[in-house]
Amino acid sequence: MPVKHALLALLAQRDLTGYELKLRFERTLGDFWQLNSGQVYSTLERLRRSGLVVRQDERAAVARTRYTLLPRGRRELEQWLAAPLPRLRPVRDPLFVKLVFMPPEHAAPVLKSFATETRKYSQALETLTALVARAPLSFTGRTRWLIAEAARLEFAAHREWLATVGRVLAPFARSPEHSPERATTAVPARGGRQRLAAVRAPLPRSASALPG
Repeated sequence: MPVKHALLALLAQRDLTGYELKLRFERTLGDFWQLNSGQVYSTLERLRRSGLVVRQDERAAVARTRYTLLPRGRRELEQWLAAPLPRLRPVRDPLFVKLVFMPPEHAAPVLKSFATETRKYSQALETLTALVARAPLSFTGRTRWLIAEAARLEFAAHREWLATVGRVLAPFARSPEHSPERATTAVPARGGRQRLAAVRAPLPRSASALPG
């Protein structure tokens, strides 16, 4: 759980309140990862129950609760830093869900919304390209530079994928009477009625090898 270990890493530097942890996390990763207060405090409570941190209430003019990293928490952090990831990061995106569940007749409006996504990625890429134009000299600066570069490469790949979506599904976005991929065949049915069965065109060779 990245948030869990990020909080442990921040507490390894000094004792902090939940609010201070949120601020420091966003100061470091705010351009790429946002946390809400509820997530911070629920994670801290799980860490406390696991014996990784301890909570200390300060009696002052303004009551504060600070969290301290325990030796067990420090060992957990060190083991996590040294361990390889157990599996590849899952590929998840709301656009994937929209894509696989849309019917062919909705291809045009969905592709139009994807064009909006493409513009968003292009704008983000401009910002990230300027951010990584020059690598800093300090260790901390370089680690943040590497994160920005990872985001830039990922956004560039996703924008290219969106362009592929547009090319592959463009025939389905045309009107049915002008789309050769949306040919229909009349099929007799009970009671003398007829229904139309849509015949889908075969996938491009590059996509036909993918599992269904």
